[in-house]
Amino acid sequence: HSIVQFQDGSMKAQMGLPDMKLPIQYAMAYPQRIQNDFPRFGFPAYPNLTFESVDTGVFKNLALAYEAMHKQGNAACVLNAANEITNKLFRDGKISFPQIGDINQETMESVDFTAHPSLEDLYESDRAAREFVRQRV
Repeated sequence: HSIVQFQDGSMKAQMGLPDMKLPIQYAMAYPQRIQNDFPRFGFPAYPNLTFESVDTGVFKNLALAYEAMHKQGNAACVLNAANEITNKLFRDGKISFPQIGDINQETMESVDFTAHPSLEDLYESDRAAREFVRQRV
């Protein structure tokens, strides 16, 4: 389900079936692992692994994460804060799923960018992003 490549070129993979139930369960229960009856991955059923490029048009938040990573500064802080609030709003039924990415993007465009933030700047960026989302919705 994910692969991380380190600076020495080695990689670690977290593998599972192409379904978001398990990652969502883990995110909701972290750091615990909860037993479930989800189907299990078995290598004999998948003798060949294939990889595709991600459609960032469909997965808007991934595109925003890439943007924040390349922009640096306080961009990731702003995106994270906005995403925490928009996800909560979605879970509470106050916004639709597609609105998460739209509102996160608006937040990144609206909260002041700081190229070299101090810790206090990051606290302020987090606060401003959360406030922007709350005012927006």
